[in-house]
Amino acid sequence: MQKILLIFLCAFITLLMQSCAQTQQTQKVEATVLILNKTHFKKQLISEQSTASEVITFSTINGFQKKPRNISNAWANNYITGRINKKTGNITYQIHSLIEYKDHDKRIFKEVSYNTGGGKETKETTILDHIISCKGSAYSGCIHTEHVVFSIEPTLIENIANSYTTDSNTHTKDSQNKWRYQLSPKKGRSYSAHLFISEIAALIETAKEYKAP
Repeated sequence: MQKILLIFLCAFITLLMQSCAQTQQTQKVEATVLILNKTHFKKQLISEQSTASEVITFSTINGFQKKPRNISNAWANNYITGRINKKTGNITYQIHSLIEYKDHDKRIFKEVSYNTGGGKETKETTILDHIISCKGSAYSGCIHTEHVVFSIEPTLIENIANSYTTDSNTHTKDSQNKWRYQLSPKKGRSYSAHLFISEIAALIETAKEYKAP
């Protein structure tokens, strides 16, 4: 009888520890979501400038990296860059998507569409790079990574940045407000992507501050 009670007690403690571990993991994930505000993205911004170039580039590439849920479906890490010509003061913005999927053939995400406020805009993208990895068995397909980029109108992206709002009591709005766009391939299903509005606001504000005299 005592042996049975001991086994039951051990099983109960094990389940309790697993439950606590899952709760802590959930809290960590929630904490990660809560810090995706403008302050976070400004801290994570990187800048690049060559000694011979008159252009400085700000990027949110390190702001947020997500992991794939299912490699059979397309997924992407997205970020925005702002290129400032120090001589003219002109700023150009580009949206980048690193799309990964498993397939036998290239999909080539050559078209993007998004809302402008006055209607739907559709245009071609540029494929900066396409990496194929066939490690292990290629029977079920290889891993493709496409670096897709498209330019965005300064007025539109700046208006999106201006829509950023914060709440003094919570930061959940920062991670929920997103600007969405859709990438369509030559072959296969389209992919819905997004950027955080807090991410856009962080880059736009930094670019404006740098440009200001």
